[in-house]
Amino acid sequence: MVGGVKGTALESVVADVNRLVDAGSISRADLDVRLEATDLELLDQKLLPSAWYSLGSYGRLTQLLFETEGRRRVEYLVERGRRAAERIRNAGLYAQFTADRDRWGDRIGAMLVTLGPAMYRDTEWNFRLLAGGSGMRFEIEISVPADFPDVCRHATQGFIEYTAIHAAAHNVRVSSERVAPTRIVIRAATT
Repeated sequence: MVGGVKGTALESVVADVNRLVDAGSISRADLDVRLEATDLELLDQKLLPSAWYSLGSYGRLTQLLFETEGRRRVEYLVERGRRAAERIRNAGLYAQFTADRDRWGDRIGAMLVTLGPAMYRDTEWNFRLLAGGSGMRFEIEISVPADFPDVCRHATQGFIEYTAIHAAAHNVRVSSERVAPTRIVIRAATT
């Protein structure tokens, strides 16, 4: 399978789509029209956190949430990423990265270049600290499959923002840009 996503990332998306169906915000008939059969199957099964699932399904389900619940606001996707990072932090996965605040940029970089490909298969993450200016600045360049959904890019931006703010104990401004079909650049700077 090319361009997979871990079940850990997919679980909250599936739960939120099912919540909208249960609340009557979207009907099962609407799902049948908008989603593929493989997407619909995911809504009815127990997902395994460590298993790989289709990136296409993840993208389509997230796109559905973006349009239905998020009202096509990019901030909705960024906030989903922030909440995902908060869940992981609360689980204790990266609490140790705040121990040395003077080296938070290095620690964030080390964590993200391993965590990113562990969540999104067939991606490569490269981190670099940037010189000049005041405060800390960094970039993360991510090589992705051409079919990597932009809804995932925005959620990744929010994930990185939350992680950087928590590690730095400063406000950090994060942006993302798809600079080529297979390349995304995340930029961050303390404010």
